[in-house]
Amino acid sequence: MQKDLILKEKRDLKNFFEVNLDLLCIINTDGNFEKINGTWQDLLGYTKSELDEIKLFELIHPDDQISTKKAIAKLKKEKSIKEFVNRFKAKNGTYHFIEWKAKLEENYIYAAARDITSRIFQNKKINEQKNRLEMIMQGTNAATWEWNIQSGETVFNQRWAEILGYDLAEISPTQIDLWSKLTHPDDLAKSRNQLIKHFKKEIDSYDIEIRMKHSSGDWIWVKILGKVTSWTREGRAEKMFGIYIDITERKEQEKEIKLLANAMKNISDSVIITDANFKIKHINKAAEKLFGYSLKEIKDKTPIIFNSEQDPQKVQQEIYEKISAGKIYKKELLNKKKDGSKFICEMKITPIKNKKGEIYSYIAVQSDITARKEQRAELEFQYQFQKTLAEISSNLMDVNKANIDRKMTNVLENIGEFFNIDRSYIFQFSEENKKASNTHEWCRKGVKSFKDEMQNLNVDNFPWWMEKLNNKEVINIKDREKMSSRAKNIKKILIEQNIKSLLVLPMYIENRLFGFFGFDSVKYKKHFTEKYIRLLKIFTDTIVNAFSKYIDNKRIRDLTYKDGLTSLYNRRFFEEELERLDTPRQLPITIIMADINGLKLINDSLGHQEGDQLLSKSAEILNDVMRKEDILARYGGDEFAILLPKTDGLAAEKIIDRITEKAKATKEEQLTVSIALGSATKVDMSKKLSAVLKEADNQMYQKKLLESKSTKSKIVQGLLNSLEVKSNETKEHALRMIELATAFGKKLSLSKFELNKLSLLSTLHDIGKTTIEEDLLKKADKLTEKEWKKIKKHSERGYNIANSSEEFALIAEEIYAHHERWDGSGYPRQIKGEEIPYLARIIAIIDAYDVMTNERTYKKAITKEEALEEIKRCAGSQFDPELAAAFIEMM
Repeated sequence: MQKDLILKEKRDLKNFFEVNLDLLCIINTDGNFEKINGTWQDLLGYTKSELDEIKLFELIHPDDQISTKKAIAKLKKEKSIKEFVNRFKAKNGTYHFIEWKAKLEENYIYAAARDITSRIFQNKKINEQKNRLEMIMQGTNAATWEWNIQSGETVFNQRWAEILGYDLAEISPTQIDLWSKLTHPDDLAKSRNQLIKHFKKEIDSYDIEIRMKHSSGDWIWVKILGKVTSWTREGRAEKMFGIYIDITERKEQEKEIKLLANAMKNISDSVIITDANFKIKHINKAAEKLFGYSLKEIKDKTPIIFNSEQDPQKVQQEIYEKISAGKIYKKELLNKKKDGSKFICEMKITPIKNKKGEIYSYIAVQSDITARKEQRAELEFQYQFQKTLAEISSNLMDVNKANIDRKMTNVLENIGEFFNIDRSYIFQFSEENKKASNTHEWCRKGVKSFKDEMQNLNVDNFPWWMEKLNNKEVINIKDREKMSSRAKNIKKILIEQNIKSLLVLPMYIENRLFGFFGFDSVKYKKHFTEKYIRLLKIFTDTIVNAFSKYIDNKRIRDLTYKDGLTSLYNRRFFEEELERLDTPRQLPITIIMADINGLKLINDSLGHQEGDQLLSKSAEILNDVMRKEDILARYGGDEFAILLPKTDGLAAEKIIDRITEKAKATKEEQLTVSIALGSATKVDMSKKLSAVLKEADNQMYQKKLLESKSTKSKIVQGLLNSLEVKSNETKEHALRMIELATAFGKKLSLSKFELNKLSLLSTLHDIGKTTIEEDLLKKADKLTEKEWKKIKKHSERGYNIANSSEEFALIAEEIYAHHERWDGSGYPRQIKGEEIPYLARIIAIIDAYDVMTNERTYKKAITKEEALEEIKRCAGSQFDPELAAAFIEMM
């Protein structure tokens, strides 16, 4: 009976040995198999007889031989060992990772082992993903954490400590207890429940928003994203990895927080990762959206598939050479999408190195900046348009019989150059509208003029043309070959003059067809778009206004001799006196011409009402130095003329000196008067007084050119003086701003040129407020929406004022943008991030700090610490986060 039991037990053990899924074996102390089960044969592919002939160490990987011998030695000493891993070679040459658990009994090793190859490779893949995520985290300055769930050890990066107001060194070493201590008590249970669900694999990741205590004692909101990165053999969570995001501001200000489930989705820009051989290995969702490819479609291809430059191979070689040398490549390139559409891509490629300094990967971050580039181009176009319009308007301020031909030709040249037109001209009709003549024309260099041939044309020969003009229609001929058969006479002229495309705008004055404007393209066919035509009309309307004024000047003979604004004599009276006094008895006769400098700047910045005040003030200064027998008249828009009978050049110079001194006395006032003066003297009757007047005007014009820059600077200084009077922008504020700007600029290692620009910007950033009513600037109550819109106009007006002076134009863009916000919610253009000029981002922080720490009519001052905390809070939304951090560090 006992023998039967022993046989049964032996049989049961044998069966258990053979059916067990684990790798079971008995090994002698020499390291050779004594007995193995069939699982070994299934795994390694050998037959039992083959395994009986193979020595144990013949199967072990060469690199694992020493560690295996050490493990056997340890086993002999300690009698048991577990979780030892080595590699065994299969019959097909592949290696399997084997995890051992063994016990020593009477010089035999009884061992159970498992094939953990798939787990090893899975963990390797997880680690590679983790390393890739960590690289991306470093590139995005994200806070990261690792948690050994079994030991409680945690690893936080410096950014995590910074979010909570600490330096990592002062709170190291870190344990999970530290996290629990800093977490709000009400959020601990919620966090624990999330973790349990994740550990049970009920949810894919740990995703939670909780409150944590900042070093300042305040509670801040953070979003935590995490995921188990490795599991124990028993299926328990072993390690976690994740990121922290400070969402305090978003929690307070935004309706919804959009965060993605993993690090790649945290990045809004396109990210492409390649290996060391430039083969694409990974792209994020933003890259898929930007280029239109899935990872499967482009994996293991090179990024040249995106390159749409003229010579892609050359550009790609330039990129490879730079990044292969370990340098960062940053440039704007023309790229293409899967559908073939092209876009301008801002690209930054960063080489990733291992501990040995070897490059094993590249990360490229791209963003489509086509819209931004187009916006900049449009802004530049608008700026040049406004500049050209201002030049034309200025040129046409005083059109008279003597200068109309010259001024009209100059204006037509301005239009032709701006719109890239080959020939521009004006036709005028006779009073009966029977004849048409080319009265003014400009031709690009190399383009023939036909002005002489285009005189006294009979309009009856062009019925199609005249029908359209009488109906106030725009004539837009894109291709002369496709013209109406009714326009054959016009087509004949176009062929003769080699005009390929033509645009004609009718000119109406007082609802009468006065003439038309023509714009020819002779070098190539040109498409005149609706936008093109609309902008051209703005220019031609300005010319029509000038013609209207010119016509009105002919009627002025019927008006009184007084100028309505200044109460001085008008031009008509002056010209009649010029003729009356041109006698030998009045010799020597001197004429002084005076031009008010900066009138346009005052009109543009403070309005025409202030411009009229400047004219009146100038008239008073001129009138104060006049003698009884002298004749002073307002000669034009900003010009005055003085006729001095029986006065030689020396006496006239003394009068000019008195005028100049009186004008200088206004330098501290809001309206600084500056007058360009020129004189000429007639000493005998051989010279006409009209020539003397022209000589005086030319001399005045030359002086005006020399004094222009200084004058505009004085006017701007006058505006600054007025700003101090009508608002809270005191000299002390400007001095504090300059002092802070200089210190901050030096900290940022700005060049001397940039420091000077920053100092100038500190003084002039709010110059546009001079155009806003004093009551509104000093209002203590909350502004209405309409009032706030008025206030926000000061950035644009400041830009216009600065642009009017060569001395200040270099900071015009910064003035325009100093109220823009980092997140794009500022004004006037809602640009964001690095689209905002660098100095504008700097001055925004300095201005905000000074305003917060100094009392205003509408607010009390706060402490330095409170102001710095506010700047820190607004970093990333209102302010450039890097500049904000640097400013706080400096203070």
